[in-house]
Amino acid sequence: MTTDLFQRLLASATDQDKMELQLVHNGRVSAMREYQKSATKETKANWDAARAAYDETLVRFTARYFPEEASAPEGERFANRKQALNWLQAQGYKISQGKFYQDCAAGFPSQHRDGSVSRYQVMQYGQQLDVESRSAEVLPGGQDDYENRKAKADAEIKEMQAAKMRKEEDANWLHADSAWMAIAGLLGVLKESLRHHFHSGQGELIHLAGGDPARGPEVYESCEEIMARAFNEVARMEKIEGVFAKEGGE
Repeated sequence: MTTDLFQRLLASATDQDKMELQLVHNGRVSAMREYQKSATKETKANWDAARAAYDETLVRFTARYFPEEASAPEGERFANRKQALNWLQAQGYKISQGKFYQDCAAGFPSQHRDGSVSRYQVMQYGQQLDVESRSAEVLPGGQDDYENRKAKADAEIKEMQAAKMRKEEDANWLHADSAWMAIAGLLGVLKESLRHHFHSGQGELIHLAGGDPARGPEVYESCEEIMARAFNEVARMEKIEGVFAKEGGE
């Protein structure tokens, strides 16, 4: 399933997003192969980080290119029409199942492909109902209860709008966990590439040094040890310092 999604995202993504997709995909594959060759604590940690980076990227790009398939954050949707109807009725809205289902079928509130219903749209729907007449019939407090309920609904809608704005603002920043996962994937690709080029170029190194070609395996093992020490130093780093800026000089 994820393979099919990856291919569909590649076909739809911009060139820049394709590069990021390919990077995390290659990092995942390289980290997996490294773990299969040598199952150590270090290679397992690299594989876990690379897989997490890959999964996170698929989720993020699915929301961007296939929003109808993206899972809504918990709390932003009712699981189905029945749950949304129960919520409306619990708030005091006198609405029949047939009427509500008919309105959903007409497009408002709209249903997601998985059958869920937007909580925000349900709140808007409730405000558009003839609450005044229902309040007088159903609620002992009449207009006062209606005003209180309307104020509460308005406050909830404003909070959801504020939460959405905060999420959009967060999208302008690179979170530390995401950065480390992306770096882990990149290091996996780099390590695999260096190993390949050291192995294929060992003869050239020996020739340039005027040495014995028969000692190629020893040269390669020495290169492996040097490379391992370098990557271990990187793995021991506790933080990365840098300055990130938005495109366009903002």
